[in-house]
Amino acid sequence: MSTFGVGIVGAGMIGAVHAQALGEVEGARLVAVAESRESTGGRLAGAHGVEWHADLEDLLRRPDVDVVIICTPSGLHSEEAVVAAGARKHVITEKPMATTLDGADRMIRACREAGVILSVIFQYRFNRDVLRLKRAIEAGLFGRPVLGNAFVHWHRTQAYYEERDGWRGTWALDGGGALMNQSIHAIDLLRWFLGPVEDLCAYAGTLTHEIEAEDTATAALRFENGAMGTIQGTTSAHEDRPIRIEIQGTEGRAALEGPRLAVWQPGREEEVLTPRELEDLPESREDEPLGTAHRRQLRRIFAALREGKEPPVPGEEAREAVEIILRIYRAAGLLQGAEGGR
Repeated sequence: MSTFGVGIVGAGMIGAVHAQALGEVEGARLVAVAESRESTGGRLAGAHGVEWHADLEDLLRRPDVDVVIICTPSGLHSEEAVVAAGARKHVITEKPMATTLDGADRMIRACREAGVILSVIFQYRFNRDVLRLKRAIEAGLFGRPVLGNAFVHWHRTQAYYEERDGWRGTWALDGGGALMNQSIHAIDLLRWFLGPVEDLCAYAGTLTHEIEAEDTATAALRFENGAMGTIQGTTSAHEDRPIRIEIQGTEGRAALEGPRLAVWQPGREEEVLTPRELEDLPESREDEPLGTAHRRQLRRIFAALREGKEPPVPGEEAREAVEIILRIYRAAGLLQGAEGGR
């Protein structure tokens, strides 16, 4: 198949980002939107000249839908993915793939048994400077990694948590707070750079918002490779700062701020990206428009579909970030998080 029909589930901001990005993805054609709210779903569908459905089941009955992109609240992802896989549709889901490990495992199993792909959106991986840092660590340009830190210092108002039926910051639909929703990209990158986490300890609390889950958390980590590190995530900062990832090695150091390398001090200079990658990935920009990196990942997902290959960030890999967050919740004594990790 050279062109895949796509149905988007969820017509909020991120659903609109995907709809816009698909217009520039070879081999993908948006054909329908599923959204329970007619005002929102009808508007997005109309803007792209496709049909609106009030529920997922109607969308899945369409023979022209080959791929489903899930853009609903996080707590719905696992059930929707399992249903889509049962209809023999390929599944692309926004982060987090699920809010429990059981949910993640059911998604992985359902897609495997149905013979369809499961790919999770972690668009930060598809920035040039992020990939350069990943390859440089693998090439030993910083020597042995000894420290890795991830900081997400963001500001969210109480109104942010109360809009859209107030699902954000709830255990049932958001799966947590500042870590599961906002910090998961940084956590995924830190895990991608340094490998599995062997042990951790953590604190978390709700300091400035009226929500069920945490708005501030900090964790100390020890990775299986011997490196140590920290994770800080908050929505209680006075202003948004770019996500920051720091890597300190025995022969050099580097730091990402948002999509850009703010610090680059390798032990030796060496181009670690291929000419094709340098051509495909433009220079990282701090003011990169929303959806640009989504488009890059979607292009690679649909290329993998056309070629019958494994897509970037399959479910098994995306599960790792969810597991780290749930381990932090348990270590911090958050009862709901401990229950969600079962």
